[in-house]
Amino acid sequence: MTKKPVILFAVNGLGMGNSTRCHVVIQRLAAEAEIHVITSGNGLFFLHDRPEIMSLSETPPLAYAFSGDGVNALGTLAGVHKMRDVLLEKKVRLEVLLDRLKPDLVVTDSEYAIRPVLRRRIPLAGINNSDVVVSQYFRHKNLHSTIRSHFWGIEYSDYLLHRMKWRMAVSPSPFADTPRSPVFKRTGLIVRDGARQTAQERAGKPAPLPREIDRIVVMLSGSTFASQIDALQTLPWKVDVIGRDGVSGGNVTYHGKILESLEFIRNAGALVINGGFSSVSEAVAMMRPVYVIPVPNHAEQLINALMVKEIGAGNVESTGTIIQRLKEAHRLNRWEGIREQRAPVNFNGGDEAAKLLLGLLRGVNV
Repeated sequence: MTKKPVILFAVNGLGMGNSTRCHVVIQRLAAEAEIHVITSGNGLFFLHDRPEIMSLSETPPLAYAFSGDGVNALGTLAGVHKMRDVLLEKKVRLEVLLDRLKPDLVVTDSEYAIRPVLRRRIPLAGINNSDVVVSQYFRHKNLHSTIRSHFWGIEYSDYLLHRMKWRMAVSPSPFADTPRSPVFKRTGLIVRDGARQTAQERAGKPAPLPREIDRIVVMLSGSTFASQIDALQTLPWKVDVIGRDGVSGGNVTYHGKILESLEFIRNAGALVINGGFSSVSEAVAMMRPVYVIPVPNHAEQLINALMVKEIGAGNVESTGTIIQRLKEAHRLNRWEGIREQRAPVNFNGGDEAAKLLLGLLRGVNV
C-alpha cells in the first residue's frame, strides 16, 4: 500500500473562523493525505475529536493589542517584541512536530512561525486572502482613517510576507477578479457543506420580509475582540446569541461558544455578525439579510463588511446603530442593503482549495 503524504496545518486559534474554513479543506484532503494540526485556543476547541485529523497539537497564542473599543495595530506590532518568549515557544513546538511528522506540505492560516518550515525546505502554502483586502482597500475611496494603521501595519504587511515567503496562498473571494500576485490562487468562498447546501436551496428566492420572520441570530466573534450589543431584548423577534455567554431571558437566548452553529443560522430570518471572513462567507451563503458590525479600526473586517454590501446581501452597521436599524426594518417591513438580484457568488472554495493544495503537493503547476 502506498503511504499517504503528510500535511500539517498550522492554524491561528484566536477566533473559530480560521479553524472552520481549514476544517472544510481538511475534510476534502483526508482521503488523499494524512492530516495533522497545530493550533491554539478556539482552534483546539473546534478541531478536537475531528475524525479527519490524525493528531492535534497545541501552540501558544498570539493576539491583537487593543485600545478603547478597537484594534491597536501599532500596539500589536510593538507587542510582538514583548512576546518574544511566546514566539520562541511556538518555534520550539513546531520544530519538534516537524521532526516527528516529517510533513510533505505545511499549510498555514494566519500563523507566521514559518522559519523552521523554510529551513527544512518543506513546501509552504497558506489560506490567506490578504490580496483581496489590499485590492479592495485601494479600490474603495475615502475609507475611514481609523483603519489606516491596521491596513498598512497588518494587512499590507501580511500580503507582502505571503507574496515573498509562501509557495502558494489559497485566496477565497466573492469576486472573480485576478489576484495581485501569482502566488495567490483565487477560489470561491470556503464554507461548510450545510452553508453551501443552503445557498443552493435558496438561490433565486427572495428573503422573507422583517414581519414574516420570528427569530434572528446574533453571531459574534469567538475571539477576545467580539462586539457587545446591548438592548437585544427590545427587538421584536426571538434572538439567538452565538459566541458569547450571557443571562438568557425573555426573547433573548445566549448559547455561548458552540461547535455547530449552522442549524441556528439556517433557521434565522436575519443575521447580525462581526466581520470575520469565515462568518461573512457563511452568512452570505444563508441567503438571508446580513448586518455586519466590523471591529473598530480593523481594516479587513471593514473590507469584508463592504463586500457584503456590494454583493447586495446586507449592510454595514455599528454597535451603536444596529438596534435602531433593526427596529426600523421591522417598522418599514423592509431590509436595508438587500437587493433582489444579488451578485452571483461561488461557494465551492473548499473543493477548489483542496485541488490546489494537492496539486502543489504533487508538483503540478497550479
